[in-house]
Amino acid sequence: MLADLDVAIFRAIHHGLHQRWLDPVMAALSEPGPWKIPLLILAGLLFLLRGRRGVIGVVVLALTIAAGDQLSSHVLKPIFRRVRPSSTLADTAPLFGVRHSWSFPSTHATNFFAAAPVVSAVFPEATVFAYVAAAAVCFSRIYVGDHYPIDVLGGAILGLALGFLGRKGYRRAVPTLLGKNAGVTPAEVPDSMGTASRGERAPSGGP
Repeated sequence: MLADLDVAIFRAIHHGLHQRWLDPVMAALSEPGPWKIPLLILAGLLFLLRGRRGVIGVVVLALTIAAGDQLSSHVLKPIFRRVRPSSTLADTAPLFGVRHSWSFPSTHATNFFAAAPVVSAVFPEATVFAYVAAAAVCFSRIYVGDHYPIDVLGGAILGLALGFLGRKGYRRAVPTLLGKNAGVTPAEVPDSMGTASRGERAPSGGP
């Protein structure tokens, strides 16, 4: 039953939503090709603009993605050994051709959803963008014919689990490496008189 639903949703996206103008968009989301290195460099520069916090963030991000990539590709895929839809369904039209590597979980989904919580921790203003981008990449993996929906769902769950661990590690590393007040907003830092900027009333001076 679940397998039939998985195939039905796959076909609804892969065939039902197929549009010629959308193919290059989904292909670029799924496999950026020559844009991959420039995008990685740009992302690294954006992290470095956050100073020492950015350096910690990019290290945590790299470790989190590496953990997700290795776990999904080299541990879980050989265990589940699920064949890709392009190899099992005769009516697929995969944009990147038939691929014979294992399908579950989606490594793309794992990596992007592992990155999202860490990116959100370093760039709170980019939280929505990080999760929408991860979801768009997951959708593209079904659209191009490389994964079933359950593949990307499993990858997203795995990625989020690792990403929240990475975010927790980042939030602990910042005050540990940069000082106890490094992870606190200025409004929460005690002022020079030793009284809290908010939430506490200064002593009146009387007995």
